[in-house]
Amino acid sequence: MNQRRAPRQSGFTLIELLIAMAVTVAVVALLFAGYGLVGRMQERSQQLLDRSARMLQTSQWLTGKFDTLRLLKRQEGGGFVLFFGGNAAGAMWVAPLPERGMAGGLHVLRATPLRHEDGRVDLSIEALPYDGAAMTLDWSRALREVLVPDLRTLQWYYQDGVTGEWTQQWDASRASYPARVRLVLADARGAWPELVFALPRAR
Repeated sequence: MNQRRAPRQSGFTLIELLIAMAVTVAVVALLFAGYGLVGRMQERSQQLLDRSARMLQTSQWLTGKFDTLRLLKRQEGGGFVLFFGGNAAGAMWVAPLPERGMAGGLHVLRATPLRHEDGRVDLSIEALPYDGAAMTLDWSRALREVLVPDLRTLQWYYQDGVTGEWTQQWDASRASYPARVRLVLADARGAWPELVFALPRAR
């Protein structure tokens, strides 16, 4: 007597479903990990681009201001001294600021560290409208803008055009201007390439 076999039920067993779900979860996890990696790579690339753009902007701005430096003197202590001075923290000189529109013209510029209570240090530029050799340098009235934020290193150097030596102190009482100015910067990502500015008008 022939026994009829029971028809096999179509569909998946519980084990097959569990295996399929595990594979699906693994694929989804890999996809999300891949998207996250791509996102982090894009973010790092954007940060590098922003940093490079800030370096270029800083270099171009300071180059323009040192290229147009004015050889002026100011009254101090009954005599006259150069309208230029500098130390390891910053420098002061006179140059035009045409980018300020109607407020353009000659300004006394001071590059100085701006220190925050949380320890951050910015490189800021302060500007006072030039008002002659007898003007009072009241920096509380100065316009201020941050040129480079959040620095770890900020050091200025000045080259003597006669000896070629570099120093971190250039007194306004000197009889001459430095031949070059060097700026050493570092941010959270590391050191910048050194910025060196020639002072062509001071030669």
